[in-house]
Amino acid sequence: MDDDYYGVPRNPLGYALITLICGVLGTVMAFTSEVYVVSVILGAVGMFVGGFAISVANRDRSKERIQYMLLAGAGIMASTISFMFGFVYWLG
Repeated sequence: MDDDYYGVPRNPLGYALITLICGVLGTVMAFTSEVYVVSVILGAVGMFVGGFAISVANRDRSKERIQYMLLAGAGIMASTISFMFGFVYWLG
């Protein structure tokens, strides 16, 4: 898929996987380690990239568009959990 303005190829699967990896790693770190700042950072990065991933996946013309959006949505949910629990544990 190409960007409308610059012809830059976009990879919705790559962005969705980055979102999911950030969310899962951040959530695991929030509950298993004492380094809560990293969990907050991974959650914030996952939410930011996840919003972009859903936007890129929504503009994709392939049949896998819905699967990319679901994968990015799961990553955003995991990133939100990572951010919230990491922030609460970090402050308290």
